[in-house]
Amino acid sequence: MKSESLYDLGIKAQMGDEISLIKIINRKKKLIEKYSFEDEDRYQYIIERLICGIKNYKF
Repeated sequence: MKSESLYDLGIKAQMGDEISLIKIINRKKKLIEKYSFEDEDRYQYIIERLICGIKNYKF
């Protein structure tokens, strides 16, 4: 089974594929947890900013 690249997942997420968006978040989960400093509000904010960044990025 071939793993999709972040680029391919990003394009699909921009077109409205929620599964691709979840896959991106799961791939970056450890990094998000590291920089949220165990604060749930920061964790949610980082995820929100990640989603906004994916939606606004020009592929």
